[in-house]
Amino acid sequence: MIRKWIDKLFGSDISLREKLFRMIVFMGITAMVLAIVSNIVLQESVLILIPLLAGLGVLVLAFWINYRYHKMELSATLIVVIIDWIMFPIIYLTSGGIESGATVWFVLGIIFVFLLFKGRRMCIVLIITMGIFSATYAGGYLHPELIRPMASLRDVLLDSAMAVFLVSIAIGVLIKFQNKVYGQEREISERQKQELEEVNRSKNSFFANMSHEIRTPINTIIGLNEMTLREDISDEIMENSVNIQNASKMLLSLINDILDLSKIESGKMEIVPTQYETNTLFSELINIIWIRAHEKKLELKLDIDKNIPSMLYGDEVRLRQVLINLLTNAVKYTKEGSVTLAAACEKRGINEIELKISVSDTGIGIRKENVEQLFSSFRRVDEKKNRNIEGTGLGLSISKQLIELMGGKIKVDSIYTKGSTFTVTVNQKVVNEAPIGRMDILRKKKIYNGDQYKQSFEAPDGRILIVDDNEMNLLVASKLLRSTKVQVDTARSGKECLEMTKNKLYHVILMDHKMPEMDGVETLQRIRTQENGRCVDTPVIALTANAMSGSEMFYRECGFEGYLAKPVNGTLLEAAVLKHLPEDLIEFSTEKEEIDSEIRLVKRKEKRSIYVTADCVCDIPQKYIEEYEIGIMPYYVVTNEGQFRDVDEIQADSLLNYLKEENHQAHSHAAEEYERFYADALEIGEQVLHITISQSVRGGGHAAAKAAMKGFDHVTVFDSAHLSSGMGILVLAAAKMAKEHRSLDEITDQLKKMRNRISTSFIVPSIGSLYKNGLIGSRTAKLCTWLELHPVFCMKNYEMKCSTTEIGDVSRSYQNYIRYALRGRRHIDQRVVFITYAGCTLKQVHEFEREVARYVQFDHVILQQASATISCNCGLGAMGVIFLRKEN
Repeated sequence: MIRKWIDKLFGSDISLREKLFRMIVFMGITAMVLAIVSNIVLQESVLILIPLLAGLGVLVLAFWINYRYHKMELSATLIVVIIDWIMFPIIYLTSGGIESGATVWFVLGIIFVFLLFKGRRMCIVLIITMGIFSATYAGGYLHPELIRPMASLRDVLLDSAMAVFLVSIAIGVLIKFQNKVYGQEREISERQKQELEEVNRSKNSFFANMSHEIRTPINTIIGLNEMTLREDISDEIMENSVNIQNASKMLLSLINDILDLSKIESGKMEIVPTQYETNTLFSELINIIWIRAHEKKLELKLDIDKNIPSMLYGDEVRLRQVLINLLTNAVKYTKEGSVTLAAACEKRGINEIELKISVSDTGIGIRKENVEQLFSSFRRVDEKKNRNIEGTGLGLSISKQLIELMGGKIKVDSIYTKGSTFTVTVNQKVVNEAPIGRMDILRKKKIYNGDQYKQSFEAPDGRILIVDDNEMNLLVASKLLRSTKVQVDTARSGKECLEMTKNKLYHVILMDHKMPEMDGVETLQRIRTQENGRCVDTPVIALTANAMSGSEMFYRECGFEGYLAKPVNGTLLEAAVLKHLPEDLIEFSTEKEEIDSEIRLVKRKEKRSIYVTADCVCDIPQKYIEEYEIGIMPYYVVTNEGQFRDVDEIQADSLLNYLKEENHQAHSHAAEEYERFYADALEIGEQVLHITISQSVRGGGHAAAKAAMKGFDHVTVFDSAHLSSGMGILVLAAAKMAKEHRSLDEITDQLKKMRNRISTSFIVPSIGSLYKNGLIGSRTAKLCTWLELHPVFCMKNYEMKCSTTEIGDVSRSYQNYIRYALRGRRHIDQRVVFITYAGCTLKQVHEFEREVARYVQFDHVILQQASATISCNCGLGAMGVIFLRKEN
């Protein structure tokens, strides 16, 4: 019965926090009962007994509420309010105050708060509890008459001893109980961890076995279907066979993806770096992808930097897997246009480069909201639109994880309906610094384009032994080699293989791995040590369905000369056999054909490392924009006559003259073509640094940041925290540093330091434009007009604020503003100052310049007319003095 109730109250289905709560309440009830018994035995006052009985009732009620309704927060609050805030202070006052054991109960009350609550609620309850306890102490000190003293010293000692005893036992039991519960939870966690590891091991074993078992029938399907395709068959049979071949390869691709994902998730995916030739890597990529591009009538463009080292050190297998996936996706999601493979490198050390390979397409692109889930497993973006496109959504997830395992990055820049660019960046060791030069790309002849199959070689005197325990696998491999006229023998086991190699010389042996009794590895070892064997030095190629990651390295370490995964491709099988056959046995061999016009070598564009762009409201002279080649994103100015692009279609002077006419109004808004702008900018620079107006000011800051964040990994948006020429100072500084080939991180770090030193302010003589554009309210506008007030605005903490107000004559207000702006001249950086204005006369501008010179002699004074966007918001006569302050 006791065990039953313990399980009911503290069973495994009860949360850890609730178990602890129930134990606290149970200990409280026990302590309260003992206190009541003690009170009765000692025959103390009824004034003490009443709160104890009330407290016991509250604890029992709280326990029942939690047990019946699982309302732990309500129960805990009830306990604290009645016991901590009411009962304990009463006990303190009625049982001798500081001289009794009541102070020990206060300690228990505070411990209860820590144990029963969490987060913000705990802080609030703790503060109130401490406040009530402090008030109780203060009340007893200021008004001693409130405290009922103990009858004798004996009663004081007994009460204190009882309180210490009960509270100590309660706290001790709680600690022990908590440790026990945590221990049980830890044991459960460890057990679950072991179970998960066991499940993982079982899953990996299952996937490995599944791979082997599924590949065997797929090998038969693909192999025999390839034999059908080699025959002179009707168009209908040819179409059916090609569809069978494509479906089989899709199934094979799915199996490979699941295997790789399983190995990555279990932490057993290994990166195996080796030396590899870059020319070979790119040639293989093109040989694989050009057929698919040709089938969809897409142009394949190549932009390979001839200065890439000819030999590198890295995991070529995994890098090739990632790039094939990106190229396949590019072809898959592009209906018309082109796919471009581009590659370049940048030196990162004495013997190391950063290899940057990008795959671009003119396909469907990716929606901004889908970019974040692009690399998630089993997720396909725009599912409805792409429902007819084959795939599971695993490829990009696996690619991203593989590149990260290699210490690299994969990024995407995309515009929906326009196309995407995926860029892989990974560091590789340099083995041979000699550049690859102009790519001499070759391709193998396409087999299934309606032409008659032609074997790659003939060797009638060549002798091949194929070893496999599956008869269908033997049949497929034998038929695939039939046209080469080699002599093929087969063996169904390792034992049979050893008998045949003892009596006959074979030039090449194709060996399955997983065979009963004696597997392929053991058979190979026995061949190599076979006494009087005829094939001790014969090349042995692993021909197996065991296609887990790292298999090629495993088989080479076991002594195999090569590795072919099932299902076997006829062309690859012929190539593997041809590679190891003695040359004097080969009577006929085809040559590789030169690449045709479907693949176009694109002249490599020299991109800038960092391309600095900005919104047109940066208000810097055109000569600097041209000198530093700064990209400008225009805003739009909307008038009664229509919408116009700032800078390109409308100028500030013409806009202000237009606004002088009655009923003529204008307002501005940021352009919405940031995606197109970024895409064009990435044609010029590898990285784009876009500097925006302060995002707290109504403008394009938020739109620019959102577009970059959702669709462009190579675009960095920097909030200038300023507007007009204050923002322009940062744009010029960034452009200058980019021209000096500073890194992006270095540039942004410097800009962060600079923006805190920029002083951006301006005076607005007439607040009409500010009012019309909703920047100030009607009451403020009427007040400024009536009192002839000219507000001065400044940028502070990213926001535009009214810092002061000039009154009366406009000319005098300009002078006062300039003096105000240039206060603290000892701290002003005197290298450059912008005097930016809207609709001011030439005479006024020169007066501004002379007035500035009265206070600070700047090295360079730039007189800059504000853009139409800034002008339509600030209005006629607005001007600002913008400069840098010295570093502290």
